[in-house]
Amino acid sequence: MKNFLLLTGCLLLSVFSSTAQDELSLHFMPNNLAASRTNPSLLPESNLVIGLPNVGFNLYHSSGNFNDIFKDNPNGGLDVDFGSWIAQLSPENELITSLEIETVGFFLRKGKIGIQLNHEFKYHSSFLYPDTYIKLIGEGNAQYIGEKVDIGPDLQQDIYHSIALGLSYQLNDKINLSVRPKILLGIGNTMTTKKEAFIETSDEYYQTTITTDYQLNSTGILQYNVDGFNFDFESLSNGFSSNTGFALDLGVQFKPIEKLTVNLSWIDGLAKINWKDNARIYESRGTKLYEGVKIDFSDILQGDSLNLTNAIDTLNFDNLFNFTSQDGEYSSDLPSRIYLSAAFQVTDKYSLHGLFYNENFSGNNRQAYSLGVQAQLHKMINIGVNYAYRFDSATNIGLNTTFKVGPVQLFAATDNIIHVFQPFAADNVNGRVGLNLVF
Repeated sequence: MKNFLLLTGCLLLSVFSSTAQDELSLHFMPNNLAASRTNPSLLPESNLVIGLPNVGFNLYHSSGNFNDIFKDNPNGGLDVDFGSWIAQLSPENELITSLEIETVGFFLRKGKIGIQLNHEFKYHSSFLYPDTYIKLIGEGNAQYIGEKVDIGPDLQQDIYHSIALGLSYQLNDKINLSVRPKILLGIGNTMTTKKEAFIETSDEYYQTTITTDYQLNSTGILQYNVDGFNFDFESLSNGFSSNTGFALDLGVQFKPIEKLTVNLSWIDGLAKINWKDNARIYESRGTKLYEGVKIDFSDILQGDSLNLTNAIDTLNFDNLFNFTSQDGEYSSDLPSRIYLSAAFQVTDKYSLHGLFYNENFSGNNRQAYSLGVQAQLHKMINIGVNYAYRFDSATNIGLNTTFKVGPVQLFAATDNIIHVFQPFAADNVNGRVGLNLVF
């Protein structure tokens, strides 16, 4: 990437094409090791389970979906449709994505004690930006004459391995307690620690003042030289490194009466990664005056659209910010989650459940709520349906299903079944699919 503002387009392309996981529907899948992802005390009845690879993804964008923002260009590449995008913007906008690949899992029960072990690859991204950040590119700065405009996005991307070793103990017939510490091995990170960046244009000769107190930390994903910022995705192939961290899962399952189960868990508590390998700090600080800087992309805009391929050599705003860089170690916090749920076994085949979810990240809390029913349709088939309020949306119909033949257990879960089949037309979609061997 050769310019600071084009970072937006590249980030949107990368995260939309990868498809903090709340996974409300997964939480109530019975006798499934994957449910323990949301509470380490939600364990299968079997004494031995081997978790084979499973994949989970999550996408949320508050201001338009992929089809709203990107259009195919007849000459190749994609156009950013600023007209459509700008029409959906709020003063503050948010893009959250994650991709989690669990390579292997293991559960062994011996009497009252259960042991868990798993490894997974995780990608999490949070990108917050003001509407003026996009309007400045799509409509230029003529509309902001005499105004001080915020153009400082807030970004955090973490890519890492997680290795967990858990222990559960059946205290009595009513209480199960679990603890699951995790070792985190960082692959790559980019994060904003300071995000003040303002542009002010006077009506006299388009005198433009850039005021910044902006800082980006990165471990190789972003590289900076005389041409500006560039993505270096090859750095992500380094695998395990000395970027280490820690996280903790705690869970409890309580059965006050025979048919009622209450679950409480804290997932990824205290999660943090210390970044050392290839760690760089990029800073832009101060106030600078530029004469005659008129931001107008009319020569490369096609109607209300901007072709990313053509724009890459045309836009060059990095020099406006005058970034400096230096080596420097730093750390990044990761989202933590709380699950509080209750399930009531109505009959041998049917159960009702409710769930409260809270995610905390960078001092911000996000809640979700779910109500649903789980049904054992056949000894081989279990299915669950739930209604959820999540990501400020009340139109989420979740579905989970487990299909078991012999020791092979296939499962799938999503909190919005409609959007799974049309992800590029959705601003809120998640899901997980996987395979276990149950003995």
